[in-house]
Amino acid sequence: MASLQSWLSANQIIGNPKKFSLEERIFNTFCSIAVVAFFIEIFFNYYIGLKYVAMVCAFGTVFAASLYYLSRVKRNAKLATRSLGIAANFTFLFNYFLNSGIAGPNLLLFCLVLLITIVVVPKNELAFWITLNLVTVFGVLAFEYLRPDVIKSAYLDELSRVIDFGVTYGVAALLICLSISFIRNNYDRERQVVNEKNAEIEAQSFRILQQNKELEKLNSEKAKLFSIVAHDIRSPLSSILGYLEVLAETELSELENEQIKQKLLQATKDTSEMLSNVLAWSKSQMDGARVEIVGVDVAKELERGLSLERNIASRKHIALTLELIDGVTIAADLNMFQIVMRNLVNNAIKFTPDGGKVTVSMERNHENCFIKVRDNGTGIPEHEQESLFKLRALSTFGTNNEKGVGLGLLLCKEFTELQDGKIWFEANKNRPGSTFVVSFNLYGISKGSEI
Repeated sequence: MASLQSWLSANQIIGNPKKFSLEERIFNTFCSIAVVAFFIEIFFNYYIGLKYVAMVCAFGTVFAASLYYLSRVKRNAKLATRSLGIAANFTFLFNYFLNSGIAGPNLLLFCLVLLITIVVVPKNELAFWITLNLVTVFGVLAFEYLRPDVIKSAYLDELSRVIDFGVTYGVAALLICLSISFIRNNYDRERQVVNEKNAEIEAQSFRILQQNKELEKLNSEKAKLFSIVAHDIRSPLSSILGYLEVLAETELSELENEQIKQKLLQATKDTSEMLSNVLAWSKSQMDGARVEIVGVDVAKELERGLSLERNIASRKHIALTLELIDGVTIAADLNMFQIVMRNLVNNAIKFTPDGGKVTVSMERNHENCFIKVRDNGTGIPEHEQESLFKLRALSTFGTNNEKGVGLGLLLCKEFTELQDGKIWFEANKNRPGSTFVVSFNLYGISKGSEI
């Protein structure tokens, strides 16, 4: 039963739209309707006494079924449509003489044949079939005008004639309505498919444009990175080489020797920091950073992880103060968290003058922990604040000429966001310096929940 219902579905009878063209489906529809219409006409014409017409309808039933088989099953729609055009014209020509000529509903049938022909035949054959239909119609009309005695009335009485006209009109009207409705529905369906495809193409084009923008951005950043490597790393390495040559080849006083050692140490540290950031950033860009979210005790890790920064601050006579809250655990990747915090604290120390102050403090709410790195250093000009977290092939210098290019902040932003955190800059109100804030989710607490 299920298979019968499936076969009786529209797609099974006239053909699946994905496999059959619109013209093929229209032709299959006409053939299906014609089989039913001719079959009904057999009994009707026989009942009203038009036995020869009933025989023509019987032939039409078989012929329409054959055309349907040829088009739907054998998939030879071209041969089927041509056969229909020839047979329909000659069948209705024959019916014209059997069924009372112009006094019968034959011209209506010829109009129906013309409609079917226009709908189903290929466009390059339209002129031929329309001409054939017109020549046939005007030919039989001229013949009947010249030889009216040849065509006799086939009706038993006026009632049978009226009924024949009514039924023929009903079948023709049904076929016309169904065909136009079918064409409109399929037109709407085809238009919807086209609109959907256009929407998909537009979406795909948008994705491609976005990908192109991302590629352009990556290429630009790589170009900037190469510029940094070529210039800002080569320069301090040359300085280190120069200091080493002076130490090896020149007799220096103890004071001069100490000064060069300090400069050599600073240049080495700057280069090491820059290399660490370059390697970390390039690894995250090329291989994709792997994030392992665990519970990180903020106070504990900051106390342990900022020991090197304490020494740097001490040599620069900067007070590095940690205002921490014990027992606060965030959801973070430990290595990334340490890289982010070391970079922020290093930046704060770099741009804070001797005798200044850098403070690392904590705040928390129901869902997040906020870590603030505040300094009273030179601050950041307003025109540079918008590009803080972008790669810039532009060197910056700290208060003791410590060199940097802003790669550390870009690394902080990317690593913070990979941990589902946020980072932003705040200008200190009514006092020098600046504040960077990173926000992390508390460990074990889903977004939007409360404790």
